Amino acid sequence: MTNPELRQAFDKPAGLTFADIPPGLAEGPTPLETLLNLLQGGSACALADSGIAACDPHTLDRISAAAQLESDDCLDRIHCLLELLHASLATDPPTLSHITLTGTLRHLTRLLTDHQRWHALADNAAYYRDHPQVASKISNYQKPAQTQ
Repeated sequence: MTNPELRQAFDKPAGLTFADIPPGLAEGPTPLETLLNLLQGGSACALADSGIAACDPHTLDRISAAAQLESDDCLDRIHCLLELLHASLATDPPTLSHITLTGTLRHLTRLLTDHQRWHALADNAAYYRDHPQVASKISNYQKPAQTQ
């Protein structure tokens, strides 16, 4: 479905099916997961945030604080969307189309995934800051050589 067709579908959602919705918000890795994966060398089996384990305690503290703020922002967005969704569904009949509901649910799912990942990053950075011996072991971890 092209962008003009999609715009028309949003304007007239009656004939739109779930398969017509473009892939996006809840599918595949989040931008945060993609970024962390790239920072860690692209390994799908990386240890928990091994890419940050080599950071100094001050940097780990900053990462933890910033990630916690992002996690909290995701929760705030989730609450806001849920309040809007509740208000929209409280009318009789509900005023939201199927496509809007589906998109909102996908967005909520993405926000929840991002919240969980930001929260894990904050926790891991704080743990590495508080346990430098563990951070040192993790940062020195070498992936086993791949056999061809």
